[in-house]
Amino acid sequence: MIQYDLIVVGGGISGMTAALSALENGVKNVIIIEREDSLGGVVNQCIHSGFGSSILNVEVTGPEYVNFIRNRLLNHEVYIKLETEVIDLSKDKVITYVNSLEGVTEIKGSSIIFATGCREKFTGSINIATNTYTGINSIGNAHRVVNLEGYLLGKEPVIVASNKWALIVARRLYIEGADIKGILIKENENFIFDDENKDIIEGFNIPVYIDSKVIEIFGDERVTGVKIGSLMDKKEIILGCDSLLLSVEYFPENSLLKNVKVEMDKETLAPIVNEYETGIKGVFACGNLIYGTKALTQKDINGGEAGKRAAEYIRNYYY
Repeated sequence: MIQYDLIVVGGGISGMTAALSALENGVKNVIIIEREDSLGGVVNQCIHSGFGSSILNVEVTGPEYVNFIRNRLLNHEVYIKLETEVIDLSKDKVITYVNSLEGVTEIKGSSIIFATGCREKFTGSINIATNTYTGINSIGNAHRVVNLEGYLLGKEPVIVASNKWALIVARRLYIEGADIKGILIKENENFIFDDENKDIIEGFNIPVYIDSKVIEIFGDERVTGVKIGSLMDKKEIILGCDSLLLSVEYFPENSLLKNVKVEMDKETLAPIVNEYETGIKGVFACGNLIYGTKALTQKDINGGEAGKRAAEYIRNYYY
């Protein structure tokens, strides 16, 4: 079985910066395992500025930030496995992964950093069955499709917005030629439609409906319209549209850590960490994973500090 000083599970920006920090702090034998076909994760699809200030002292776009960190990583001797899925973790820090070239393989780490992030999960953004219609998508999927694949999910969308990313998608779709029929604002404890968020769509002439919700969907196979109702004055209106984009919840990818009984926060569902270290000595977590359901409220997430903590652990116990 191959032994590494540090295994980083997840090649998004937090995993990349964690690995980079560990390398810059003297760790020699580092591998990054990423299930997608490129490094960078969701930051690749964020073509607006607002990333990297903690490292670069200036805000850049997501792809620029990823490219900068990738170039710094490649100045070091680091192993990178793409299109590789981690399927198991043992308490003695053995990782099992699978890919098309090697099949199922086990490797052992002196230390492991989990940077597996969060994934979208529909939990009832609207209280209507949506699986009978096409044209209904999540905000995250809309980001990916328009920015990475280069096409619109619909030319006349209605957007349910309960986070700033929905507003950013709306702006992007407008720039690409979509005629947005309305943004339904759903404020919550993590999202207020304040001046900062209003500025995202200021000047784009997009209809905004505050405290409104979708109460009915029209269409045979594809969405052709929605009925929305105001929570303030109970008025109802119908908006014609060809797509409906929903803000959905983000949940941490914590199953591997749960399998080895790492304690999870009951509110955020994220692993409980102390200076980025989980309840298993030498196993760390960082990035959106440790913020869990509150990940969308964080800014400029990176794994640098987790990389430093892992490097300290490796120096103390192995070097």
